[in-house]
Amino acid sequence: LNPFDKLRAYRLLADIVRRHGIQLVHAHHRTGGYFAEFLFRRTGIPCVVTVHDIWHRAPFKSLHGRIFHRLIAVSAFIQQGLVQHFGIAPAAVTVIHNGIDPARLTPATSSEVAAFRRRFGIGQHVVFSLVARITRAKGHYDLIHALRLLPPRLACKCLIVGEGRDREKLHQLAIQHGVADKVVFCGYQANISLVMQASDVILLPSHHEPFGLALVEAMFFARAVLASNAGGIPEIVTHQHDGLLVPPGDLPALAQAIQLLATDEPLRHRLGEQGQRTAHDRFLLSTMVDRTETLYAEIVHSASARNSGLGTA
Repeated sequence: LNPFDKLRAYRLLADIVRRHGIQLVHAHHRTGGYFAEFLFRRTGIPCVVTVHDIWHRAPFKSLHGRIFHRLIAVSAFIQQGLVQHFGIAPAAVTVIHNGIDPARLTPATSSEVAAFRRRFGIGQHVVFSLVARITRAKGHYDLIHALRLLPPRLACKCLIVGEGRDREKLHQLAIQHGVADKVVFCGYQANISLVMQASDVILLPSHHEPFGLALVEAMFFARAVLASNAGGIPEIVTHQHDGLLVPPGDLPALAQAIQLLATDEPLRHRLGEQGQRTAHDRFLLSTMVDRTETLYAEIVHSASARNSGLGTA
């Protein structure tokens, strides 16, 4: 919040750009974007800002459309929000989906998976895992309410993987609704690959989701996914092709989908296998890098043409 700190940060950025002959600055936050845009206006060094989530629509932030001239959105959902709510020209926003390097998804051994399941008392149940910070926006409360609608003897467990200030409140809600035996709070887990492999289905019943990277990770592990059709999720999952989608907040639909996946093993396998193909076809890190480098080249070329008087950006 100290303006002198911001001035020092800007001067440091300008010095780095000058000393190293930087041709383009790529920011991943609005504040960094302000520095990069100011540098561009003073020196002509072009920049681009990646938008990872929808910006808050406070009155003064409506000026973003006049400040930022080149943006990357991690989903078309975010691109649409930037155009509709901030007046940014559609051509100024390039959609580049997040990607994952499969080499970094280190497979766990069968003994590690078995130990994980024993640790949390999963047994032979079909395991549904919600891997996200515990908030209402991620659909945790919807999941607890939906579990009330399931047959009491349905052999499934729901793992809540992650932390959040609502954890205790969510635990009490599970007890209150008589579904505490179906819910396991796993807390923070550093090895998400192990969680994915110990699960049969990955859940993400979000009300708001800019992209949904956990779903892509699950698909790389050939796990069936069940999510809401909110935000950028439909850009990842095609309903009944490589996952199941339900309307956000639709508790009967969520419960019905959970029951279907809990009782239909061939369906889980089919969705998981197709999801793995989708992940390799569309969400590789190498694809994201290639598209980003192509955009870099386009931006630098336009800036060079403009600065030499041969054209305009």
